[in-house]
Amino acid sequence: MVDRIYQDATVQCPYPYYTELREGDPAHQVEGEDVYLITRHADCEAVLAAPETFSSKAGPGLRQHELMGTSPESADAGYRVVRTLLTNDPPSHTRFRRLVAKAFTARRIATLEPKIRAVTDELIDAFPSEGEIDFVRDFAQPLPLIVIADFLGVPRSDLDVFRKWSEDAAEVLGGTLTEERSRECHQSLQELLGYFDERAAERRLRPSDDFLGLLLEAHDSEQHPLTTEEMLAISYVTLVAGNETTVNLLSGLMLLLLRNPGQLARARADRSLVPAAVEEALRLEAPVQGFVRRATQNTEVAGVPVPKGARLLVVAGAANRDSEVFAEPDGFDLDRGNSRSHLSFGKGIHFCLGAALSRLEGTVALEHLFDRLEGIELDPAFTPQYADNAVLRSLRFLPVRIRKVPA
Repeated sequence: MVDRIYQDATVQCPYPYYTELREGDPAHQVEGEDVYLITRHADCEAVLAAPETFSSKAGPGLRQHELMGTSPESADAGYRVVRTLLTNDPPSHTRFRRLVAKAFTARRIATLEPKIRAVTDELIDAFPSEGEIDFVRDFAQPLPLIVIADFLGVPRSDLDVFRKWSEDAAEVLGGTLTEERSRECHQSLQELLGYFDERAAERRLRPSDDFLGLLLEAHDSEQHPLTTEEMLAISYVTLVAGNETTVNLLSGLMLLLLRNPGQLARARADRSLVPAAVEEALRLEAPVQGFVRRATQNTEVAGVPVPKGARLLVVAGAANRDSEVFAEPDGFDLDRGNSRSHLSFGKGIHFCLGAALSRLEGTVALEHLFDRLEGIELDPAFTPQYADNAVLRSLRFLPVRIRKVPA
């Protein structure tokens, strides 16, 4: 029997199932697997805050270890993805995080804002004066891809193949791949790593101040540089984490606003509410629904025994709607005072390094869409369809009718 977490009805709308689990089975063992779904906010925080008991050397995909050739530690011929950030523990993780954090300082992120605003306007320029667009295809997908490609130092002429590599890497996380599709995604990963290897070689000859250039210059406290494998792994993680998650944020944010026209009107009229709208979208539609951990010892969560070696999915999407933390948790409320208590960026030592960049993209996007569009409407008959992925909350398309502000 396939557990409900993988069933299409749950993938399309997981929140009723999450509620059942929080209220009656908060450390649910997945049918036929040594995997536990952790759904209460307090329990999720506790797991994320205890890396010595709940290791990150576990994924990051829900069933990734079962998929031939897609594991980050695959021994297949070709490039390996060594453990650096997402799937690593201290003290090794601490070294990599300290090095990479230098590229995500508040000052450096602030320098990206003019470029983000320019890209946002370029995308809106391409909209028709009036008519229908697919918000996912025409805006939510290209904006973060261009931003992260520029950040990494990838030429925009390579964006199409870059998008394919990113989408293939993200697909691995959901745990529903066939063996054939798994092999295809593994090949895609090999191509991506080879691409980054070539770009790194170019920067050795011609130094740059982009992310790849910074990685080449990075040294730890003992003056040890990153190895080529380490640089490639960090670049790969940065691409997927910086692109796919923000695509999901932008898509979820727009759908929530269109389904809550009163709140949309308030945010349009009072731009100080735009950051609150971004946080509520992060809370209600977590771009990454959960984080995988592995128990390093026999332990328990929510009173349920969890054996050593078991995998846990810390379900941020469930924790973010826990009524013990959030009043009327299923509502989109711009006046909610504790929206930032969500776990969509994780918690503790693995808190998302790119959180500030993602928040900035969401804020800039809304500000410019409000400035440039006097009308944006959702077809009342629209039914959302999400990618077959139990971990990433990826809206496939979002058709909306728009009307630009007259030039």
